[in-house]
Amino acid sequence: MQSLQKTEYHLDDKKNYGKLFPELKPLILSNRDLKELSETMIDYDWKCQDSECITNGLAIFGQYLAHDLTFEVTSRFRGYNQSETYVNDRTLRLDLDCLYGQWSQDFLYDVNDRNKLLLGEACEFEGDTWFDLPRNAQGKAIIPDARNDENIIVSQMQVLFMRFHNRMVEKIKDQCASRDLFKEARKQVIWHYQWLILHDYLYKVTDWTVFEDILCHGPKYFNHPTYLPLEFTGAAFRTGHSQTRENNRINEHTEKNLFELGAFQKMEEYLDWHYLFDFEDGKVEYARLIDTKIGKIFHDIPFIKSSDKYERSLPFRNLRRGVVYGLASGEDIARRMCVEPIKIKETAHLDGTPLWYYVLKEAEVLGHEGEHLGPVGSRILLECFLSILNCDPYSFQVLHPKWKPEIGRNTGKFDFVDLVEFAQSHVPQTEMQS
Repeated sequence: MQSLQKTEYHLDDKKNYGKLFPELKPLILSNRDLKELSETMIDYDWKCQDSECITNGLAIFGQYLAHDLTFEVTSRFRGYNQSETYVNDRTLRLDLDCLYGQWSQDFLYDVNDRNKLLLGEACEFEGDTWFDLPRNAQGKAIIPDARNDENIIVSQMQVLFMRFHNRMVEKIKDQCASRDLFKEARKQVIWHYQWLILHDYLYKVTDWTVFEDILCHGPKYFNHPTYLPLEFTGAAFRTGHSQTRENNRINEHTEKNLFELGAFQKMEEYLDWHYLFDFEDGKVEYARLIDTKIGKIFHDIPFIKSSDKYERSLPFRNLRRGVVYGLASGEDIARRMCVEPIKIKETAHLDGTPLWYYVLKEAEVLGHEGEHLGPVGSRILLECFLSILNCDPYSFQVLHPKWKPEIGRNTGKFDFVDLVEFAQSHVPQTEMQS
């Protein structure tokens, strides 16, 4: 699943990853301890406790967002690795490089209109037209990051942003010189994407008081993002595994098990976004609450080829990742942030709690029973995202901090319902004219 490109904005700094708190002592736990802890995380009955505000689509957007920001393939789950050796195959900007690739990659763009992204095969479903990703003769998606074809929902989210870009091109045609049309459309798409990250995703998945504090006063611990913190990539931004549903409804007629959604293949079924985002028609499904119970299906992932059942366990692998990265315990990081650590009975016999587990338990205890992250998880997540936006010379936070979207249902507001409706809307004839 290696990325097909290195963009012009790729980091020159060799240190792609590092620790937010390198002065803290790593938590070293044996595989036996990690295996026992992972066993306590099995949710045997999958009685899905739903969130009341995080839709299934918003939780899956977190996965798409992770693909835009990080792709680390150099670490191994044996021994202890040095963070200096990790390489990130994504840019350290929220710039949708997983969508746009490089301008020189002609195969990503429509030969009939160089300003537009090339969509795949058009299909019809009950009078609606939907599109697959563009694919080569063997069915592999022709996109900058192959991970965005790993199931029908993520695949169609990639298509959604492609259609959003193409619709934006049509909208601004009369307002922009032809040579600047692509550049302006790309900027508008990225700014709306950044707005969604900040005002829809982060606002809902983090503690509101921490959100307001960092927005008003700025980050305390991560001010100059020359690298991605491993506390972020290896723990705080891995909470989506807890939110993921085992069964996902994709249209009126079809509900599928997570691993039945298809992977890296032509998408032959229609995805109705009304079941992913709240169009106020009663159809939407919500994500699971954030807690330490992970669906049983994740404890035996079918496409990981290993005779060791723990190697096939995503919770064990996440716990092991924290040890490999040399992360400090959740308790030590809480104290470093001047937050009183929570007490966790499942790890009371250990030297500390793995940070990933701690963040999940903290959400369960201090995040309104898992509706959102607690103070430690929220601050790590928010400081990373806010610093990246604040230090990106092309972000709306820097170029136009008072900018607000104008294409939503309500001026100055924009959410995923607006994104879907705009991307899939028919272009008025006045906008179709060159």
